Amino acid sequence: MDDLAKSRSEKTLLIYVTALTAFLRTFYVFYTPHWVRQHDVIGFGAEEGQAAYIEFFYNGNFLPDFDPRLKWGFFQPPLHHMLSALWIRVQCLIGVAYDTACENVQLLTLFYSFMALYLSYRILKKLGLSGWPLVISYTISAIHPGFILMSGSVNNDMLAILFSMAIIYYGLIWYEDPSWRYTLILAFLFGLGMMTKLSVGMLAPAVGFLFLEKWIKGGKKEFASWLGKYAVFALISVLLGLWYPVRNLIRFNVPIGYTPVVGEAVEQSILSRIFDVRVFIPYVSRVDQGDAFYEFNIFTGMIKYSLFGDQNYAYAMAKAGHSGLGAVMMELLGWILFVSGAMLALLCFYSTIRVLFSGSHISSGITRAYIGIIYGVSMIMYISFMIRSSYSSSMDFRYVLYLIPLEAAMGGLFMGSGKRWFRLLIFACTVVFMICTTLLFIFLSRA
Repeated sequence: MDDLAKSRSEKTLLIYVTALTAFLRTFYVFYTPHWVRQHDVIGFGAEEGQAAYIEFFYNGNFLPDFDPRLKWGFFQPPLHHMLSALWIRVQCLIGVAYDTACENVQLLTLFYSFMALYLSYRILKKLGLSGWPLVISYTISAIHPGFILMSGSVNNDMLAILFSMAIIYYGLIWYEDPSWRYTLILAFLFGLGMMTKLSVGMLAPAVGFLFLEKWIKGGKKEFASWLGKYAVFALISVLLGLWYPVRNLIRFNVPIGYTPVVGEAVEQSILSRIFDVRVFIPYVSRVDQGDAFYEFNIFTGMIKYSLFGDQNYAYAMAKAGHSGLGAVMMELLGWILFVSGAMLALLCFYSTIRVLFSGSHISSGITRAYIGIIYGVSMIMYISFMIRSSYSSSMDFRYVLYLIPLEAAMGGLFMGSGKRWFRLLIFACTVVFMICTTLLFIFLSRA
């Protein structure tokens, strides 16, 4: 097959994967009410929760004039909730019923997920992927269930993920062209990202590393010019990103970075959370759904939460009246997805180690260090949050979902020059993963 034919074949496959991904995310939003499989949302019309926070702004309020800890969800930075309130207002102005307009907040997060899908492709291309490695990496990232679930979220997670992926991409762009244009883009991405969710700030050490490297390389002659550029960056990003938590600190003594206790307590020791592996079901174990314990192992929990959130789709099928074949089918699909997802996680983690510690796949040591810092800081913060919080909800992988495209990229890069067994295995796992995800989210429409 000549190069032109290969290029056309690659584009065709990417289009098919994109079309399937768009269908699954849109279909999921279509059959999922705004209060189902959500996090901290509760529902429109409630007195608290992130849906109530959106309604607070819709009703013409500027900012809470009370301690935001008094109402669940109101401690969050307000950008997503303000945009959602504006979106509801626009719909109502053109004649859409209020209840429908509230339900359509999911269309906003669906749009964010499509933007994140595009950015994942741009990140993969920027890292030098092409051909089958690009197709495989893009498929893993695009079809990943975590992004499908977030496409129907009403809370601020999907917008925070979008900003995080934009920062990762523009960090790569900035290092090649550290102009004022990209410096300002990064400043606004950080500021608006942290105005959505403070956890976006986890990417600051990686971008700071790029800034420091350029500053040192510039020497004494360019010291002042770099200093001025970074000062403007800091001014914009800090003012945009921290004005709300600083306001709450001053007015209501709310600690910056405040996170309320949520979920069921995990009482096992740290050693148990690392070495005690119990996988009796593919979904997250929950006592309130008939399981013997709440999910507690860090590594199995990481995989389960990344694939299914805190849901048990077989249990949901049974509750919806499909306790026979429907529940059995969801259990089977859950197992296949768990095994293929765990295999892909291991393959991509192995690839990440090999790629980041070798110049054979990414020649630029700065780029490898940049990705390594993103990956290392994010995983350290995520795992430490699990351990410090000691509550089941702290295990949710949505906090670092932006790592999926990076891990997929590492798998693709290593696949390009890895051994034949690795290429065949990651290809087979990806195909099974894609088929199983598709079937699971189609059948989930019955739950």
